[in-house]
Amino acid sequence: MSARRGFALLAVLWVITALAAIVGLGVGATRLGQYGADNRIQLERGRWAAEACLSIVEARWVAHRLADTATIDLGRTTACKWRLNDPTARLNVNTAPVGVLAAAVRAAGIAPADVDSLVAHRPYQDTAQVRAVLGADTALLPLLTVDGPGAVNLNRAAPVVLSALPGIGAEAVERVMEYTRLGRPLTSLDEVVSVTPGGREELLVHYAELSSLITFAAPQLVITATGWVGEDGPTGLHATAEELVVPLPERLAVIRRRAW
Repeated sequence: MSARRGFALLAVLWVITALAAIVGLGVGATRLGQYGADNRIQLERGRWAAEACLSIVEARWVAHRLADTATIDLGRTTACKWRLNDPTARLNVNTAPVGVLAAAVRAAGIAPADVDSLVAHRPYQDTAQVRAVLGADTALLPLLTVDGPGAVNLNRAAPVVLSALPGIGAEAVERVMEYTRLGRPLTSLDEVVSVTPGGREELLVHYAELSSLITFAAPQLVITATGWVGEDGPTGLHATAEELVVPLPERLAVIRRRAW
Protein backbone atom coordinates (compact mmCIF):
# COMPACT_ATOMS: atom_id res chain seq x y z
CA MET A 1 0.00 0.00 0.00
CA SER A 2 2.82 2.42 0.89
CA ALA A 3 4.49 1.67 -2.46
CA ARG A 4 1.31 2.63 -4.30
CA ARG A 5 1.05 5.85 -2.32
CA GLY A 6 4.68 6.60 -3.18
CA PHE A 7 4.07 6.07 -6.88
CA ALA A 8 0.91 8.20 -6.72
CA LEU A 9 2.77 10.99 -4.96
CA LEU A 10 5.57 10.80 -7.52
CA ALA A 11 3.04 10.98 -10.35
CA VAL A 12 1.41 14.03 -8.81
CA LEU A 13 4.79 15.73 -8.48
CA TRP A 14 5.60 15.02 -12.12
CA VAL A 15 2.25 16.47 -13.19
CA ILE A 16 2.85 19.59 -11.08
CA THR A 17 6.35 19.96 -12.54
CA ALA A 18 5.05 19.58 -16.10
CA LEU A 19 2.28 22.11 -15.52
CA ALA A 20 4.76 24.56 -14.01
CA ALA A 21 7.02 24.16 -17.03
CA ILE A 22 4.11 24.74 -19.43
CA VAL A 23 3.00 27.83 -17.52
CA GLY A 24 6.60 29.09 -17.45
CA LEU A 25 6.94 28.63 -21.20
CA GLY A 26 3.69 30.44 -21.73
CA VAL A 27 4.75 33.37 -19.57
CA GLY A 28 8.15 33.47 -21.31
CA ALA A 29 6.53 33.44 -24.73
CA THR A 30 4.15 36.21 -23.67
CA ARG A 31 7.00 38.34 -22.39
CA LEU A 32 9.03 37.69 -25.54
CA GLY A 33 6.06 38.59 -27.69
CA GLN A 34 5.52 41.79 -25.71
CA TYR A 35 9.22 42.63 -26.02
CA GLY A 36 9.07 42.10 -29.78
CA ALA A 37 5.92 44.22 -30.04
CA ASP A 38 7.56 47.03 -28.03
CA ASN A 39 10.61 46.91 -30.31
CA ARG A 40 8.43 47.12 -33.40
CA ILE A 41 6.60 50.12 -31.97
CA GLN A 42 9.88 51.86 -31.09
CA LEU A 43 11.31 51.11 -34.51
CA GLU A 44 8.20 52.53 -36.18
CA ARG A 45 8.49 55.67 -34.06
CA GLY A 46 12.17 55.81 -35.04
CA ARG A 47 11.20 55.69 -38.72
CA TRP A 48 8.72 58.50 -38.15
CA ALA A 49 11.44 60.53 -36.40
CA ALA A 50 13.89 60.00 -39.29
CA GLU A 51 11.22 61.16 -41.76
CA ALA A 52 10.57 64.20 -39.56
CA CYS A 53 14.27 65.05 -39.70
CA LEU A 54 14.24 64.96 -43.49
CA SER A 55 11.27 67.34 -43.52
CA ILE A 56 13.08 69.71 -41.14
CA VAL A 57 16.17 69.62 -43.39
CA GLU A 58 14.03 70.56 -46.39
CA ALA A 59 12.41 73.46 -44.50
CA ARG A 60 15.73 74.80 -43.23
CA TRP A 61 17.27 74.57 -46.70
CA VAL A 62 14.46 76.72 -48.09
CA ALA A 63 14.97 79.16 -45.19
CA HIS A 64 18.75 79.28 -45.92
CA ARG A 65 19.71 78.20 -42.40
CA LEU A 66 20.61 74.55 -42.80
CA ALA A 67 23.53 73.27 -40.70
CA ASP A 68 25.67 70.29 -41.68
CA THR A 69 24.45 68.35 -38.65
CA ALA A 70 21.92 68.78 -35.84
CA THR A 71 20.00 66.79 -33.24
CA ILE A 72 16.30 67.56 -32.74
CA ASP A 73 14.16 66.72 -29.70
CA LEU A 74 10.75 65.75 -31.09
CA GLY A 75 9.14 65.21 -27.69
CA ARG A 76 7.98 62.13 -25.76
CA THR A 77 11.54 60.71 -25.62
CA THR A 78 11.68 60.72 -29.42
CA ALA A 79 14.57 62.43 -31.22
CA CYS A 80 16.40 62.51 -34.52
CA LYS A 81 19.59 63.81 -36.02
CA TRP A 82 20.80 64.46 -39.52
CA ARG A 83 24.17 64.61 -41.20
CA LEU A 84 24.79 66.43 -44.45
CA ASN A 85 27.58 65.17 -46.70
CA ASP A 86 28.92 66.59 -49.94
CA PRO A 87 29.91 63.55 -52.03
CA THR A 88 32.07 65.77 -54.24
CA ALA A 89 34.36 66.33 -51.25
CA ARG A 90 35.66 62.83 -52.03
CA LEU A 91 36.85 60.94 -55.08
CA ASN A 92 34.13 59.02 -56.90
CA VAL A 93 35.70 55.58 -57.10
CA ASN A 94 33.56 54.68 -60.13
CA THR A 95 34.52 57.65 -62.30
CA ALA A 96 37.87 58.99 -61.04
CA PRO A 97 40.68 58.60 -63.59
CA VAL A 98 43.16 55.87 -62.75
CA GLY A 99 45.95 58.44 -62.44
CA VAL A 100 43.98 60.41 -59.85
CA LEU A 101 43.25 57.25 -57.84
CA ALA A 102 46.93 56.30 -58.03
CA ALA A 103 47.93 59.75 -56.75
CA ALA A 104 45.45 59.45 -53.86
CA VAL A 105 46.86 56.02 -53.02
CA ARG A 106 50.38 57.43 -52.91
CA ALA A 107 49.28 60.38 -50.78
CA ALA A 108 47.53 58.03 -48.34
CA GLY A 109 50.60 55.79 -48.10
CA ILE A 110 48.85 52.68 -49.44
CA ALA A 111 50.26 49.90 -51.58
CA PRO A 112 49.95 50.80 -55.30
CA ALA A 113 48.44 47.37 -56.00
CA ASP A 114 45.21 48.59 -54.39
CA VAL A 115 44.57 50.81 -57.42
CA ASP A 116 44.44 47.80 -59.73
CA SER A 117 42.01 46.08 -57.38
CA LEU A 118 39.79 49.16 -57.20
CA VAL A 119 39.62 49.59 -60.96
CA ALA A 120 39.11 45.88 -61.63
CA HIS A 121 35.95 45.78 -59.50
CA ARG A 122 34.27 48.93 -60.84
CA PRO A 123 31.43 49.90 -60.77
CA TYR A 124 30.50 49.82 -57.08
CA GLN A 125 26.96 50.13 -55.76
CA ASP A 126 27.95 51.28 -52.28
CA THR A 127 30.99 51.85 -50.08
CA ALA A 128 30.52 48.44 -48.45
CA GLN A 129 31.65 46.89 -51.73
CA VAL A 130 34.68 49.21 -51.78
CA ARG A 131 35.49 48.17 -48.22
CA ALA A 132 35.33 44.51 -49.23
CA VAL A 133 38.03 45.14 -51.86
CA LEU A 134 40.29 47.43 -49.83
CA GLY A 135 39.76 46.06 -46.34
CA ALA A 136 38.21 47.90 -43.41
CA ASP A 137 41.42 49.47 -42.10
CA THR A 138 42.64 51.18 -45.25
CA ALA A 139 43.34 54.90 -45.05
CA LEU A 140 41.96 55.36 -48.57
CA LEU A 141 38.35 54.40 -47.79
CA PRO A 142 37.37 57.74 -46.12
CA LEU A 143 38.52 59.54 -49.28
CA LEU A 144 36.20 57.63 -51.61
CA THR A 145 32.50 57.71 -52.49
CA VAL A 146 30.14 56.12 -54.98
CA ASP A 147 27.77 59.12 -55.00
CA GLY A 148 27.86 62.37 -56.90
CA PRO A 149 28.62 63.20 -60.53
CA GLY A 150 32.35 62.54 -60.16
CA ALA A 151 33.71 66.08 -59.89
CA VAL A 152 35.70 67.15 -56.81
CA ASN A 153 34.55 70.20 -54.85
CA LEU A 154 37.74 72.18 -54.26
CA ASN A 155 36.16 74.06 -51.38
CA ARG A 156 35.18 70.93 -49.41
CA ALA A 157 37.75 68.26 -50.28
CA ALA A 158 40.50 67.18 -47.88
CA PRO A 159 44.10 68.16 -48.73
CA VAL A 160 44.98 64.57 -49.69
CA VAL A 161 42.14 64.57 -52.25
CA LEU A 162 43.16 67.96 -53.62
CA SER A 163 46.78 66.91 -54.00
CA ALA A 164 45.70 63.89 -56.08
CA LEU A 165 44.30 66.18 -58.80
CA PRO A 166 46.53 67.07 -61.77
CA GLY A 167 48.16 70.48 -61.47
CA ILE A 168 47.23 70.97 -57.80
CA GLY A 169 50.54 71.29 -55.99
CA ALA A 170 51.28 72.03 -52.35
CA GLU A 171 50.91 75.80 -52.80
CA ALA A 172 47.52 75.47 -54.50
CA VAL A 173 46.31 73.14 -51.75
CA GLU A 174 47.39 75.64 -49.10
CA ARG A 175 45.67 78.55 -50.87
CA VAL A 176 42.40 76.62 -51.26
CA MET A 177 42.43 75.57 -47.59
CA GLU A 178 43.31 79.09 -46.48
CA TYR A 179 40.40 80.67 -48.36
CA THR A 180 38.05 77.99 -47.03
CA ARG A 181 39.12 78.70 -43.43
CA LEU A 182 38.48 82.40 -44.02
CA GLY A 183 34.95 81.66 -45.22
CA ARG A 184 35.78 82.94 -48.70
CA PRO A 185 35.48 79.85 -50.91
CA LEU A 186 37.03 80.12 -54.36
CA THR A 187 34.60 80.27 -57.25
CA SER A 188 36.61 79.46 -60.39
CA LEU A 189 39.78 77.83 -61.64
CA ASP A 190 41.00 81.22 -62.85
CA GLU A 191 40.76 82.44 -59.27
CA VAL A 192 42.81 79.46 -58.08
CA VAL A 193 45.46 80.33 -60.67
CA SER A 194 45.51 83.98 -59.63
CA VAL A 195 46.08 83.22 -55.92
CA THR A 196 48.78 80.61 -56.61
CA PRO A 197 51.69 82.52 -58.17
CA GLY A 198 54.29 79.84 -57.52
CA GLY A 199 52.13 77.02 -58.91
CA ARG A 200 50.58 78.99 -61.76
CA GLU A 201 52.57 77.31 -64.52
CA GLU A 202 51.66 73.81 -63.36
CA LEU A 203 48.01 74.76 -63.07
CA LEU A 204 47.97 76.20 -66.58
CA VAL A 205 49.59 73.07 -68.02
CA HIS A 206 46.75 70.95 -66.61
CA TYR A 207 44.04 73.63 -66.97
CA ALA A 208 41.81 71.80 -69.45
CA GLU A 209 42.06 68.44 -67.69
CA LEU A 210 41.52 70.00 -64.28
CA SER A 211 38.47 71.95 -65.47
CA SER A 212 36.63 68.70 -66.16
CA LEU A 213 37.50 67.22 -62.75
CA ILE A 214 36.56 70.00 -60.31
CA THR A 215 33.62 72.00 -59.08
CA PHE A 216 33.31 74.86 -56.58
CA ALA A 217 29.88 74.09 -55.13
CA ALA A 218 28.04 70.89 -54.28
CA PRO A 219 25.93 69.68 -57.25
CA GLN A 220 24.54 66.91 -55.01
CA LEU A 221 24.19 66.27 -51.29
CA VAL A 222 23.66 63.13 -49.22
CA ILE A 223 21.34 63.58 -46.23
CA THR A 224 21.39 60.83 -43.61
CA ALA A 225 18.67 61.07 -40.95
CA THR A 226 18.49 58.80 -37.90
CA GLY A 227 15.50 58.56 -35.55
CA TRP A 228 15.16 56.81 -32.17
CA VAL A 229 13.12 56.54 -28.99
CA GLY A 230 14.53 56.38 -25.48
CA GLU A 231 17.68 57.25 -23.60
CA ASP A 232 20.02 54.95 -25.55
CA GLY A 233 20.02 57.44 -28.41
CA PRO A 234 21.23 56.49 -31.90
CA THR A 235 23.41 53.72 -30.45
CA GLY A 236 20.27 51.83 -29.41
CA LEU A 237 17.31 50.73 -31.51
CA HIS A 238 17.01 53.25 -34.36
CA ALA A 239 15.88 53.77 -37.94
CA THR A 240 17.76 55.52 -40.73
CA ALA A 241 16.66 57.22 -43.94
CA GLU A 242 19.07 58.52 -46.59
CA GLU A 243 18.45 60.78 -49.56
CA LEU A 244 20.70 61.81 -52.42
CA VAL A 245 19.46 65.24 -53.49
CA VAL A 246 20.18 68.01 -55.94
CA PRO A 247 20.19 71.35 -54.05
CA LEU A 248 17.99 73.84 -55.89
CA PRO A 249 17.28 77.39 -54.65
CA GLU A 250 13.79 76.61 -53.37
CA ARG A 251 13.90 72.88 -52.69
CA LEU A 252 15.98 69.72 -52.47
CA ALA A 253 15.22 67.48 -55.45
CA VAL A 254 15.45 63.82 -54.40
CA ILE A 255 17.11 61.52 -56.93
CA ARG A 256 17.62 58.46 -54.67
CA ARG A 257 16.14 57.30 -51.40
CA ARG A 258 17.03 54.44 -49.05
CA ALA A 259 15.80 53.40 -45.60
CA TRP A 260 16.90 50.78 -43.12
